[in-house]
Amino acid sequence: MIQTILVAVPGILALIVCLRWGPERALLNVYLPVLLLLPEYPWPLSGQYSFADLAILPIAVFVLFRPKLNWKWNSIDFVVIGYMVFTAIAEGMNKGYKEGTQNMLLQDLFRVLLPYLVAKQMFRHPQFAVDAAKRIAVMLAIVAIVSIYEFRMGSDLFTHFLSQYFYSVGVVFRGGFMRTAGPYGHAIALGTMMAFGFRIARWLEWTGEWHDRMLFLPISKIRFCELCIVGGSIMSLSIGPWMGAACGAVAVAVLRAPNRKRAIISLVLVIGLIGVPSFTAFKRYISVDPAFARATGDRIQEDSAYRNLLIPLYIPVVEERATWGWGRNEFPVINGMSSIDNAYLIVALMWGLYALAIFVVLCIWPPIRLVIYSTPLRRDDPRALAAFSLIGIFILNTFEDFEGAGGGIPWRFLFLMAGWSTALLSQTVPQVVEVTAAKVLPRTQQAGFRRVMV
Repeated sequence: MIQTILVAVPGILALIVCLRWGPERALLNVYLPVLLLLPEYPWPLSGQYSFADLAILPIAVFVLFRPKLNWKWNSIDFVVIGYMVFTAIAEGMNKGYKEGTQNMLLQDLFRVLLPYLVAKQMFRHPQFAVDAAKRIAVMLAIVAIVSIYEFRMGSDLFTHFLSQYFYSVGVVFRGGFMRTAGPYGHAIALGTMMAFGFRIARWLEWTGEWHDRMLFLPISKIRFCELCIVGGSIMSLSIGPWMGAACGAVAVAVLRAPNRKRAIISLVLVIGLIGVPSFTAFKRYISVDPAFARATGDRIQEDSAYRNLLIPLYIPVVEERATWGWGRNEFPVINGMSSIDNAYLIVALMWGLYALAIFVVLCIWPPIRLVIYSTPLRRDDPRALAAFSLIGIFILNTFEDFEGAGGGIPWRFLFLMAGWSTALLSQTVPQVVEVTAAKVLPRTQQAGFRRVMV
């Protein structure tokens, strides 16, 4: 009974805030804190719905059933819906309609579609995007600060109280240090969320939207959040998110460069002179038996060698049921390698190659659209800076998914970012009108026109 009450509380709070102050306040003050600060414990009555699932429901109802909903279809909409449809069909083919398709659609409704649709509508307003980014940066800074206790003492304060009513997660060490997981269930998920948060915090800093100073500290609030997030990433001791974050940072640096052509040429030269030899040496490093690496005590080599064996070992399993996969957690385990630390492989195993193709499109199509959108804009345009940051988020997730199983809070957050991307893309038309008018009108009339547009 106490479990049901606890899981239902965020949904009730979100409903109250929607009634009193509107769904925008509910997303900022209820959903984002619940998503970023609470573990993904399931509701006992259903076995699958979590705190965040019930919190998004009233917000989505208030947003999507507004009398004057201005809905415009976008190609990303169809990719998101296609991902839901193909995974649901695959589950149904393996487990039947009720246990497979129905449960999968309901789960994806709360974790994929509703967050995406809500973000698509709300992030169309630039000030809301700024407020949401501030809230995300603050919440992740709080996670990082609280995780210091877990890193030092080995006890996760985010799950300490709730685990007595739900379940507890085992701790993981690397190099003699505790790998912090925070409220996200795994250190890789924490590292990924910190990488996402850093890109958003950098966007706030670039746009100059948050210059307030910290009380008693000679530092701005946004810089304080950035430092906390970096510290949280370090405490996760997760190499995959670090590598993904580096790839995302490089992409953003190239896009923001004053001379993109020169930046791209420099990047190609660095990859050719340093990247290729480094990759060759790394392949030799991981091309060993995991048991040999374990015997030498090199945990990083052991984990990397394990991941290096996964794809060739499980390709025959994927090929055996290539169309619709095996269903969630139903695929055979080969050589005791039950941890599938590759999101693309696990999608193919569970739901087949059709779902994998849609998933890959979902990873690469939004950043492609954002690159096309941002190319004509000035480098310092707030919309271009937002596009660059979102591109960095998608790129870092695309690379990190090669090293982790994916899912959980990072994927939920990614669909929010997909909604933000779609909302940003919809801002192109008004700006084209403004620029065109600015070329025709006299200087005195231009200023008045811009004031009206703002």
